[in-house]
Amino acid sequence: MQRLFKELTGDLLIKVEFKFIATYSPKLNLVEYAIHKIRQQVLHHADWKLDLSEFKKRIEVLCNECVFNSEQIINILSHIKSLIDNKVA
Repeated sequence: MQRLFKELTGDLLIKVEFKFIATYSPKLNLVEYAIHKIRQQVLHHADWKLDLSEFKKRIEVLCNECVFNSEQIINILSHIKSLIDNKVA
């Protein structure tokens, strides 16, 4: 992975540091934060009488409007980085 990354980004002026972490940790997966937000905004207070097509439509609307804005993504990624740096994950 590191070799491939270097091949693909060798001409970019960025610094990347690889950290070895657990195979899978929900705390380190940005998608898990998106799923949590979808649950909060779409599913948590939904009327139990809604059918699945209405849930699907509401989730699609949320995803098309962007689940997170750029500031929220930066905050989440900073949080994930702090977990990795502190080896809490």
